[in-house]
Amino acid sequence: MPIFFTFSASRPVFASALIFTAVGAFAQEAPISALTLAQTLALAAERHPALAAQAYQERAAEGLIEQAGLRPNPTLEASLENIHGTGRVQGLRSLEATVQASQTFERGGKREKRVALATRERDTATKEFAVRRTEILAATAAAYVNTVAARQRLTLAAEPVRLARETLALIESRVRAGAASVIDSARARAAVISAEGEFARTEAALVSARATLAATWGGSLAEVGGLTGTLRVPDALPAENEFRVRLASHPRLEQQAAVIASRRAHLDLEQAQAKQDVTASGGVRFLRDGTDAAFVAGVSVPLPTRNKNQGNIRAARETLAGAEHTVRAITAELHAAFTAAWQDLAAAHALAQKLRREALPATEEAHAAVRRAYEAGQLPLIDVLDAQRALVALRREILDAESAFATALARAESLTAPTFPATTALLSSE
Repeated sequence: MPIFFTFSASRPVFASALIFTAVGAFAQEAPISALTLAQTLALAAERHPALAAQAYQERAAEGLIEQAGLRPNPTLEASLENIHGTGRVQGLRSLEATVQASQTFERGGKREKRVALATRERDTATKEFAVRRTEILAATAAAYVNTVAARQRLTLAAEPVRLARETLALIESRVRAGAASVIDSARARAAVISAEGEFARTEAALVSARATLAATWGGSLAEVGGLTGTLRVPDALPAENEFRVRLASHPRLEQQAAVIASRRAHLDLEQAQAKQDVTASGGVRFLRDGTDAAFVAGVSVPLPTRNKNQGNIRAARETLAGAEHTVRAITAELHAAFTAAWQDLAAAHALAQKLRREALPATEEAHAAVRRAYEAGQLPLIDVLDAQRALVALRREILDAESAFATALARAESLTAPTFPATTALLSSE
């Protein structure tokens, strides 16, 4: 069925339809609570599906430690000799049966070194969990900031709608009084439609941001109620050095330290494998149809003439050296990422401060002056619309800068303080 929109002198039906749709959508969602950043981070840490899956690796490593501590099983061997031969050993008359058990005794501390390696690998799994947790919390903080920014953009998008409607009402009153043309009225109605369309797009972006935020803990859109906090840059930047010094304790470096310890334990085990194990055996041999018996015993030791495990030892040394060199690469990467985040933070801070302190008062003053001049018949409508667009564009630019500041701050803290104290304080400030 086709849908037609008509306009009245006061409020377009299009606007009413948009507002009705928006109210209905928010009513259907039925948000259950307001969330702070700290609460959101706690939800992600507790309920994110990837973290739940990662936890199984640590429990699996416990099983490997148990297995590593087990000694070799003994071997039971039974053998028959002189069966169905010819001549004097024909048939079973000369049958001899031997039953013996053997046990391998490991040399070089292999068992202890296996346990040490399995323990180090469990520690590595634990550190991998911490790294994954940090990544998820960073994504959660970014999604939270983005959702707060989207909410503020929606509030900001309502202002052009209000201004456009006020301008439309003013022009239509001037048209009725013969002081303005119907062309001005048409332009004002177009401005209202444009502002309402932007409001609808901003509203959709907010719903999308809320869905992304809910996904950080595997939740639903209904769980994301009103978020606390407002994006507003502080008067002064935080101290950069206080952030940078904490890079040394980043979970990725701790994980790499665990990897190095695991590689070293692996090298120790491979060196121990070069020690040849001893296998001792003993049993009973039954002779001549079981009428006689004798004990048998033996010891076997491999002769390391060719295979001294030298290839595995060399490979373990190289992987250890590679792990140690990786520390420098990770350190450089972390410092580069922090520097980029801090530069974005400083640039956004300077821009937001300049726009809010200098550009915004001047633009608001110019908008008010143009509106007064139009009401006095001194300026055309196009100047009023241009002034409105300039004011709206500036307010959006300020919000974009403040959003960029908060996003960069969350990035910097994801590298230095995974609990995000500065970002939480920023969103808690009035």
